[in-house]
Amino acid sequence: MYSWLQASLQQLSQRAMTHSLHHALLLKGARGIGKTEFAEQLGQFLLCANKGTNAHTAGTKSDLVPCGHCQSCLLLIAGNHPDLYEIRSDKQIGVDAIREAIKKLSGSAQLSGAKVLIIHDAHTMTESSANALLKTLEEPTNNTFLLLLSHQSERLPPTILSRCEKVALPSPTLQGCHDWLSEQGYSNVDDAMLRLYSASPLELIEHLKSPPKVSYNEVVENIGYLSVGTLNAAALATKWQDEATTIVQWLQVWLVDQLKTGPHNIDALWEMQKACISANEQLRNPGVNKSLVLVNVLQSIAQRP
Repeated sequence: MYSWLQASLQQLSQRAMTHSLHHALLLKGARGIGKTEFAEQLGQFLLCANKGTNAHTAGTKSDLVPCGHCQSCLLLIAGNHPDLYEIRSDKQIGVDAIREAIKKLSGSAQLSGAKVLIIHDAHTMTESSANALLKTLEEPTNNTFLLLLSHQSERLPPTILSRCEKVALPSPTLQGCHDWLSEQGYSNVDDAMLRLYSASPLELIEHLKSPPKVSYNEVVENIGYLSVGTLNAAALATKWQDEATTIVQWLQVWLVDQLKTGPHNIDALWEMQKACISANEQLRNPGVNKSLVLVNVLQSIAQRP
């Protein structure tokens, strides 16, 4: 397990050992911190037939891991455990997927142990899907655990949020991310990339493999052109619209740099930051006019006092 998630995993595993773990957990945290791996290892621990019985490590932190050799663990390793269910979707989680999972959970465990349902990107459930899940959240069958994963938990309806125990999974520190990257063979990471994605190390790895088309230095250079009026915000927005999300994130890094490098109009910088936050929200919506969103942000920067 990733070092920044180890303490959280041990805490939940310890609660499972003492039968004090809530049946519905909302595992929330930034994108790219390892929530999937966390949920899968917790699920394996819940399903393990021999958890807590390792004679060599009894009473230690390392005892809070799946044994790896019982029938349940072997089936999980093979990828076909009959009591582990996972729901994934590239866009939305439909009601049929939820109903099918609930139907499976309502029966007895095939291995006479626990049953675990992992819902990836739970915030993509439709209203009907969320409603279909409510009864199971309220009245789960015996020894059933639901693990909901989300990096946008604010999009979940209050009815779901109120029935789950919320577990905030941490991101690594900047130094922790740097150390982990070095272990993965990435020792010379661009400082701007590290600052932008340090809270989402797995996402950072993907960006290092396939770097953004627009670099931070290019964004800073063009901000200078905007400021002196030699570049038009609309033209720049059109040029950058395919990289809109990355551009807004680079602009937020730039704003932080402005705060660090000397006296500035704090109110103006805060207004620009609010414009970036609003842009990030808008860019999450499918079909949004990315060029228009960027124009609004770039104009707020070009017109700063």
